[in-house]
Amino acid sequence: MATTRPDIYITPKQDNDIYALLNAQAGFPAVTVGAKLRIQNKGSAKIYIHQSDETVTDFAGGTSLPSPWQSFTDDGILGCKVTAIGDISGLVQVEVLA
Repeated sequence: MATTRPDIYITPKQDNDIYALLNAQAGFPAVTVGAKLRIQNKGSAKIYIHQSDETVTDFAGGTSLPSPWQSFTDDGILGCKVTAIGDISGLVQVEVLA
């Protein structure tokens, strides 16, 4: 069953670990790294989603996500970071799908 969580603010010019940010939300169950996510850009900043399939430190490639687009992570990834492009904070809505 999919669970939508509160919106998450993304610090600009910094890699934001989306699983760590989800797990920092009080009152919600822990999210296992690798759980499939739907990430929607709800802010005005363009964001970039990086997911790692090989090693936690290898975040090569990624998806550019303008507002209000959404993207899905792959199953079983080893990590996911979100970066706000530019000088303003980003805002994303994350739905945990698995």
